[in-house]
Amino acid sequence: MSGIRDEGLSMKAIKVTLETVTPLFLGGADPRGEPELRAASIRGALRFWLRALLGGVIGDKDLDALRKAESAAFGSTDTGASPVVVRVAGNVKHASYRPLLHNPQKNFTFIGIKPGETFSLEVVPRRPYESVSPIVISTTALWLLLGGVGKRSRRGFGTLRLQNEVAGFPFTPKVYKDASELETTLRRVIEQAQAEARNLTSALKVAPGTSGTPPAFPILQPDHTKILLCKQQFATWEDAMRDFWGLLRSNPYRDDAVFGFAGSGGRQASPLHLRIVKTDKGYHLLMTAFRSCFAGSSPNWTKLHDFLNHCAQKWEGIWIMGGSTKW
Repeated sequence: MSGIRDEGLSMKAIKVTLETVTPLFLGGADPRGEPELRAASIRGALRFWLRALLGGVIGDKDLDALRKAESAAFGSTDTGASPVVVRVAGNVKHASYRPLLHNPQKNFTFIGIKPGETFSLEVVPRRPYESVSPIVISTTALWLLLGGVGKRSRRGFGTLRLQNEVAGFPFTPKVYKDASELETTLRRVIEQAQAEARNLTSALKVAPGTSGTPPAFPILQPDHTKILLCKQQFATWEDAMRDFWGLLRSNPYRDDAVFGFAGSGGRQASPLHLRIVKTDKGYHLLMTAFRSCFAGSSPNWTKLHDFLNHCAQKWEGIWIMGGSTKW
């Protein structure tokens, strides 16, 4: 049985059980206190992936059209409350973790929700809506496969895994059978999500657009997005993370601005999103890189391109998107 659902997207509500694969750093009311499950953090992650998805269709030039499409999915201050409500619940355990496992000299820790903990996520329609729109369903699936949540989620922390089979959701837990099943599911879910983005913009009478090179913000489009799944298995998430960081902190990649920076020159989030995916066979590296405008001068995108190719050679990489595009 495949982990993909072929039928059209239609759900009264999204109600899933999620498992933490890597430590999840979510600050509560007290940033130095115990982590808390926060719906606001998940809404923020969903909005990021929605904008990337819609940007791949609308482009980065017509911001009014982009806001119109975003508002149709998640609402805005101009159009009113979101058509959906996001809820999270669960009694989860936490512990202290070193966020820089690759560096034995950096012993500071963050308090995070432990790997293997489960909690529920609900995305339900707000009255008078009676169902969750296909674009919200697709965005949720895309986020669960490619994204994460919480602090350092772009560096492999905050990775989640679907635990239960839910009627109407784009994929099932069978996606985690092995790397081949994950590869097939990634391609199909991305294709389905892009189709739903086109359907939404068509329904709103928003014309497809183009983007600059690089785009003003991250967009899911093969010219500006690279997605790499590595088939090599790791025994633990820690092993996968140490190997990844060992390469990233080696020459010629070490401290290159294209991987993000923070300091006197400002701050730039990394365009590289790492996930450590847990399949039934082991742990795998999954990387998504977005080429978009940086704060200040443009970075050396070729360096990121070369790094991903190095990852593909080192860990049996399969290109899901953008492998043939030279940066």
